[in-house]
Amino acid sequence: MSDLAHPLAAPFHGRQAPEPERRLLRGPGVVVTEIWSDQRDGVVTGTVPKDDAYILSLHLRPRPPGSMRAEGRWSRCRDFVAGNVGIVDLRMDLLSEYVGPFHYLTFYATRAALDAVAAHAEARPLRDLRHRPGIGFADPIVRHLLLSLQPLLGARTAEAVGLHVDHVSTALLHHLARTYGEMCTRPARVRGGLTPRQQRRAEELLNERLDGGITLAELAETCGLSIRHFARAFQQSTGVPPHRWLIERRLEKARDMLVGSRLSLQEIAAACGFADQSHFTRTFTRATGSSPGTFRRERGS
Repeated sequence: MSDLAHPLAAPFHGRQAPEPERRLLRGPGVVVTEIWSDQRDGVVTGTVPKDDAYILSLHLRPRPPGSMRAEGRWSRCRDFVAGNVGIVDLRMDLLSEYVGPFHYLTFYATRAALDAVAAHAEARPLRDLRHRPGIGFADPIVRHLLLSLQPLLGARTAEAVGLHVDHVSTALLHHLARTYGEMCTRPARVRGGLTPRQQRRAEELLNERLDGGITLAELAETCGLSIRHFARAFQQSTGVPPHRWLIERRLEKARDMLVGSRLSLQEIAAACGFADQSHFTRTFTRATGSSPGTFRRERGS
């Protein structure tokens, strides 16, 4: 499929209800969509074109009454309390109906992406993800990973396709493959970190792309390593994973600019690779215990 947004582009058709609201996040090989409706009356019907992929959904509020049709068989959806997740196989003929308000996040995972995870883990190709259509279940790992992407939905800068999204989507794919695809991996071989040359080149690339517009695949290729080996070796060499290293460099640059320049907070946020001023303020405050404005005032800039 050429357009990753295709299966999520227009999945709903309202009867007596307006079209649901939605926000989209696109990264390398990943689409995350937030879909919600506050309508208490009317029926909303969702259809998804067939594809060699899965959709993982996280319900942010209890799913309203409704049914799902999978391969021509109707069943009543259940166990979709707030925080529960569900899996649907897009190779099936699917249709869902909602009667009342709903709000959920979806993660689109191609079979090719899952097979790539198995290949990197030196495991056999996956068969199918174990699931029951229309039945929700608790998975705290999926819940926390998807919620970490929600603040980036709708972002228009390179931050939205950066290392954080890359790490979270990779973690989700590994979790799906291991937990529901029953992927068995060989014990990891103990290896050292990056060579000085590899570490220097990786850090140079990260510094050049503070906006986060670089993927783990690019960094690993530069070092001549697999993604899995690179991520492990980078953390062993630096003490932190690549996305955390990138955030620390952004904050370091931001502190210097807050003290040494009179640029606005919005200009500093853009120069340091944050999605916007709000994202900059949240990240800076969480890391330092004070807002950027307070930090600047206390240092007399």
